[in-house]
Amino acid sequence: MGSSRTICALVPVKHLRRAKSRLAALLTDTQRVALAEAMLLDVLEVLSRTSGLAGIAVVTGDTAVADIARRHGATVIDDPAEDGTNQAVEIGLRKLAGEGWAGALIVPGDVPFLSTREVETALIKLDHAAVVIVPANRDGGTNLLALAPCAAIEPAFGPDSFNRHVAAAMAAGMNPLVLSFEGAGHDIDVPGDLWAALGGGPASRTRAWLSRLGFKKPPVSAGRSQEAFLP
Repeated sequence: MGSSRTICALVPVKHLRRAKSRLAALLTDTQRVALAEAMLLDVLEVLSRTSGLAGIAVVTGDTAVADIARRHGATVIDDPAEDGTNQAVEIGLRKLAGEGWAGALIVPGDVPFLSTREVETALIKLDHAAVVIVPANRDGGTNLLALAPCAAIEPAFGPDSFNRHVAAAMAAGMNPLVLSFEGAGHDIDVPGDLWAALGGGPASRTRAWLSRLGFKKPPVSAGRSQEAFLP
């Protein structure tokens, strides 16, 4: 099951100490680093178990992330400048294209709820479309972008990136294939995103870490918005 071509997963990961800054009001710096590491481990585990992927590459300038990647059988592409996600993805795509890979499946390191079935489905669809996009469920971002060839479009991650990726594909004369996935569509950026981690299912390391931390969902209270909190 999976694509009939040599497709490499590409995971851009910023330095762990800079991760999840929008959770700073809820988690300490040390806790945010631990959460980012747990999410990355969940992502790498899913990718390593996915049929049809011919390889995994992690783009990072963090030596700790590089060590984690190598322990999970991934190659490491150095990103010494760490100028942002798009620059990291561009570095990775150029490297993969130069090595002769047929395409890339780009997954950020903060999408721990994705499943092997979702990734395998995206790979299969990549045999029929040059651009496959999985939008984020909440904020209009892009949580998975598959390209064949690697240079099909330029990466445009960030706010409203789903619409920008669709527009880039259309401008290049390609019809992008959009897939709506519950797991891959859910990332963790703000406190409310953590609610999905409180039950069972995928993202075992992320869920276990939050459980050990004592993370809870607050009770419903009229007149105020809910946000996840710690005891």
